[in-house]
Amino acid sequence: MRRQVAFITFILVAALGMLTLQVRLPERRAVGPVGTLVLAVLGPPQTGLSRAADSLARLWRPFADIARLRVENARLREEVERLSSEVSRLREQAQATERLERLLAFRSQIPGRAIGARVIGRDGSQWFAVIILDRGSQDGVRRNDSVVAADGLVGRVMAVARTTSQVLLISDARSAVGVILQRSREVGVLEGQGRELLRLKYVSRAREIAVGDVVVTSGQAGVFPRGIPIGTISAVLREQANLYQEALVRPAAALDNLEEVLILTEGRSDR
Repeated sequence: MRRQVAFITFILVAALGMLTLQVRLPERRAVGPVGTLVLAVLGPPQTGLSRAADSLARLWRPFADIARLRVENARLREEVERLSSEVSRLREQAQATERLERLLAFRSQIPGRAIGARVIGRDGSQWFAVIILDRGSQDGVRRNDSVVAADGLVGRVMAVARTTSQVLLISDARSAVGVILQRSREVGVLEGQGRELLRLKYVSRAREIAVGDVVVTSGQAGVFPRGIPIGTISAVLREQANLYQEALVRPAAALDNLEEVLILTEGRSDR
């Protein structure tokens, strides 16, 4: 076996030497008999190896493409997530801008000084009762200041700290607001029920109340300014045994989804 390996090695070295010698000859283009013999011997294996290499390259190409596509997909996924976050941020910013524009438009209809505030908390046990604002006594907020949103009345300040204040919503059962029906000019009292709908009381049975009638503050109790929208009649309650008729009122402001409000700090007496 060793002799055979040595012989083959000798033949290959000799062939290589002959080819090198032929290259140095003046006529470089002639291959010569030895070169022809070497090409005849080595040509088929070389052709086979070349074809095998091409086959391997073709087989490997899909795997390389898959790896490249995985890297590209990961990059695209990161880009989509980044763009989605950016779109979400811009959408939130646009909604906040729209809310503030509506709040400013509402502000222009109210005389006196007003302070913008953000809702930073809510009484979880009494969802329709109390919210907490990021404004307090250092900003000029005082107890019983009226609080409004872009769509209407929210409530009144019930407690004030240096940098925050608590607002009793009109939907709280402790809340009562003197109101007037915008169409009939009939007065009444609007009370909270601890849930979404408010209850309008003490309206004369001689007056007609219709679903859709707008209810605004009367300003008679001295707490809330006159003419602030509160809501609309959603149902009329007429019981024969009662001296007055009543109605259910849906608040104009989304009391369960407040983010920005105005605190009215003028046109009030010290309380």
